[in-house]
Amino acid sequence: MIPMKRDPCKTSPFAQSLRQAQILVLKIPKVFLRLKSSPSLTLNKIERSAKVSKPRASYLVCAFIVLGLAGASHSYVLPAKQILDFMIEQFGSTRTFVVLQKTVIYDPALEGGMREVDEILYYRYPDRFRCEVSTPGGKQVRVVGPEGAIFVTNGKIIAETENPFDHFKDLLLYRQAELLLKRLSELDVNLDVVSLGRYKYSIAYVIGAKYPDESVPQVWIEKNTFRPIRYVLRGGGPNNADLEEIEYTDYMPLDKGRWYPARILFFQNGRLARMYVLKTFRVNPELPDQLFDIPYLKTVYQPIASAEPPPSPESELDEVKKTIRDFKRTFE
Repeated sequence: MIPMKRDPCKTSPFAQSLRQAQILVLKIPKVFLRLKSSPSLTLNKIERSAKVSKPRASYLVCAFIVLGLAGASHSYVLPAKQILDFMIEQFGSTRTFVVLQKTVIYDPALEGGMREVDEILYYRYPDRFRCEVSTPGGKQVRVVGPEGAIFVTNGKIIAETENPFDHFKDLLLYRQAELLLKRLSELDVNLDVVSLGRYKYSIAYVIGAKYPDESVPQVWIEKNTFRPIRYVLRGGGPNNADLEEIEYTDYMPLDKGRWYPARILFFQNGRLARMYVLKTFRVNPELPDQLFDIPYLKTVYQPIASAEPPPSPESELDEVKKTIRDFKRTFE
């Protein structure tokens, strides 16, 4: 297991600036107290103190300006939609994207405590996703799109719901702010709450929670780069009770202006449960519509509980398999 260390620091730079300004203001009354308690002031001393009071007054005004600026900077953060707009903008205008990755599954029940498999991820922006993985138990295909979701194992449809581990793609797939806002709302992220927080060495916008509250679903967007770095799912949605959070790290450039996380970490029940490691990728390949067409795939694959023959001829399933094989050859 890879040990993960979290930064316990909870004091933001804004709070530090505010505290310094408060200390500055507290020094001012002491100066006037000394002037007031001076014995038998003469006219000359009064004149001198009057002259001194001018810079002291300026000092006081400056202190209150600093205090006001610190308080203003501490209280204002960008709204959720604007943050997500900036995040989507920095991802670029890619049409399609394919990733070949190594997936490391950590489970004490497995031999050696872990297993490695290769997965292929297909993104068709702004809202379609497909994942293929070959395991010792067979082949899995998972597809998510506007029509819903489908989970196929060994040619049989075993579910029409989304796998909780596929939520990592939410912040990387949806290239329209309205789509992403809708998705986050479905997972109980409160889009009306935005704060600033610190995670490890990064200052980030926290959408969905008041930092340092981590008990509710939230999205962390790095403040300088507007790249997602953390996705807390704890308590969000009906199927995410065990999957606590996802971390995006080690961003690498795909081409000019486009980046993708080279590692994606999944934490479940307080431990590292899964890790995705980027191996290779292709930007803007041609992808057949059939790969993402959920209504069509439901006619090709047979539900696991059904004894009926598939409504579509076997040749259609063969055609889908051939399309996938031909595309995979481009990675070889």
